Amino acid sequence: MTRVPLPDSIAGRTLLVLLVGLTLSHLASTAILSSDRHEAMTHASDSLSADRVAVFARLLDQSPPHERDHLGRSLASPFLTVAVAPLPEIAPSHRDEIDVAPIRHALAPYFGPLDHDRLHITRQRHDHDAPPSWWWRLLNGFPEDRSLFVALRLGDGAWATFDLTSERPPSLWAPHSILSTLVMVAAILVLGRWAAGWVAAPLATFARAAERLGRDVQAPPLSETGPREVRQAARAFNQMQDRIRRFVGDRTQMLAAISHDLRSPITRLRLRTETLPAGPDSARMLADLAEMEDMVASTLDFARDEAADEPSQSVDLAATLATICDNASDMGLPAEFEWSGRLVCTCRPLAIKRALANLVENAARYGARAAVRAAITPHGIEITVDDDGPGIPAADMERVFTPFYRLEGSRNRQTGGIGLGLTVARTIIHAHGGEIRLENRPAGGLRATVVLPRDHEP
Repeated sequence: MTRVPLPDSIAGRTLLVLLVGLTLSHLASTAILSSDRHEAMTHASDSLSADRVAVFARLLDQSPPHERDHLGRSLASPFLTVAVAPLPEIAPSHRDEIDVAPIRHALAPYFGPLDHDRLHITRQRHDHDAPPSWWWRLLNGFPEDRSLFVALRLGDGAWATFDLTSERPPSLWAPHSILSTLVMVAAILVLGRWAAGWVAAPLATFARAAERLGRDVQAPPLSETGPREVRQAARAFNQMQDRIRRFVGDRTQMLAAISHDLRSPITRLRLRTETLPAGPDSARMLADLAEMEDMVASTLDFARDEAADEPSQSVDLAATLATICDNASDMGLPAEFEWSGRLVCTCRPLAIKRALANLVENAARYGARAAVRAAITPHGIEITVDDDGPGIPAADMERVFTPFYRLEGSRNRQTGGIGLGLTVARTIIHAHGGEIRLENRPAGGLRATVVLPRDHEP
């Protein structure tokens, strides 16, 4: 069984509920009102028919027998046939049905109480020569034409027969009810769409604010306006953003302070080590101290980048990637970039250049070469950096983003790696609302894929 998909948005689902609920309510109300109208019109029609039969029967009863045929033809109409005959033309009715009771009550003042020997009444559905189509009957609420047959024995024993054709009013709805329903549906679609969008607008605002917060904790706070619930939610969101901003700031300051304070003891250790007799141990100690100094310097650079408030602007990433590859080639690192055209993106230029430069230099330095490609996809700008190196074990795909984590072998201290390059790259890319992933290529080597949004400002 195929399930009908529901609208994906809150505004669409709200509009659907309003449309279905109000339409069903309108149809039910129309059916109830039409039922009352049907009963009132039926009662009025029966009363009018009973009065006509009673008056015409009184005239026939008081007329001479030889004038009754002429009088019957004079009283006839397209909806009434009057005939006088020695015998009744319909069978007697042995039950006093509710729908024929008005006839008996209308005749009683003229002829007194009438039993079944003097009065025969029956109803039957009128047979049309060309019955209306089913669709016509549906659109008109299933109206019914019925014939009322009344046979009354007059004072001299003759029987007067009346054949009245009456059109029953629609039993479900009047034809204009369909038009009123269509007008109501159109009003719901117009006003309901506006109301549903107005109600769901704060949720869209919160979604954009949350996405913006994921890229920039320094984003301006939400405006605390609107209904009470929206103001409360905006106030809570602003408080959360402020706490996150203070947490990130405190962490960055602490990291910078620790890295800065470590420089003094490292310098003292270096001075003391240099006073020791020359030998293998002192050389290894000096190498370790040099590595510690590089790590502290890199940590300070990372903390400064985190604390920097670089403004965002629109840049051409194609030109940025071409410059990065040219700089790598100038340093003797094989790097090439394949792209023609512009890759316009709103970002923090220096930060994004540093992230992409780290990926290109890592590929060229540790993977023999860097082949850079770019493409525009429905998700944004996709940049791939391929190398011809040994790749990365599957268990280390996530660990390489950990600060100061270095793979043994090709990516170790002897080749100059500190272990912050991929950490910095992912931090910057995530701050721009992008994604980065690593995977080993089937042909050998590692592929780094970066996806940056095109339409969102970080």
